[in-house]
Amino acid sequence: MLGKYLYGIIEEPQPTRFSFSGVGEAEVYTVNCQKVAAVVSDIELQEVDPTRKNVRAHTTIQDELFKEYTLLPMSFGVIATSEDEVQRLLEKNYDGFLRELKRLAGKIEIGLKVFWDREVMISEIERKSQKLTELKAKVNTASSPVEAQSLLVEAGKLVERVAIEWKNKYAREIYATLKELSVNTQFNDPLGVKNILNGSFLIDKSREREFQNNVYKLDSKYQGKVNFKYVGPLPPYSFVNVKLEPVK
Repeated sequence: MLGKYLYGIIEEPQPTRFSFSGVGEAEVYTVNCQKVAAVVSDIELQEVDPTRKNVRAHTTIQDELFKEYTLLPMSFGVIATSEDEVQRLLEKNYDGFLRELKRLAGKIEIGLKVFWDREVMISEIERKSQKLTELKAKVNTASSPVEAQSLLVEAGKLVERVAIEWKNKYAREIYATLKELSVNTQFNDPLGVKNILNGSFLIDKSREREFQNNVYKLDSKYQGKVNFKYVGPLPPYSFVNVKLEPVK
């Protein structure tokens, strides 16, 4: 019996087959329950490897669906054992799915990562404080490797203190500005020490241009002190709030 690979949940009362192919080049179609539908494709495996090709197929299908529908996206690799299991999933969670589809209609997710620029920050420290300049000079004239290492540790701590100040200042200001344009927000784990903000923003699709313009203004305001990585528009991966009722 073929399993069903799930891409997401949409509002679609009519059985539908799509023109694009899914994981393993399989046909993509819906399993329907009243007003909602699971978008699936057939698969012979019980689990699917997260190869670049498979992950790309998964995200491409979700991107295509998102062009036409409000989408409750499934994580990569969700497989039901049969169409009957998909039907039971839809039936048991029908009210929750429909409620979330209505709540997230017309909404998009924007991912925003902000990184401080180490060289710019060090240059600013040197302009505003003699301490780092003095420490660097002492390193060059240190009488021993041990003394040089001690001075480098002290310089590193100074840079770290300023990095924390930058994180508190710039992340707070950026977040406050963009929060005003958002329906909801979520902080994610930072990506290394240079990442001062890793956030997801749920916004009305009609405000995307306004949101982008504010990111451009912030980028200009901080003049290269921090770098922005803007990702979107995306399906609302971070903001789906459905506690799935198990079907087994």
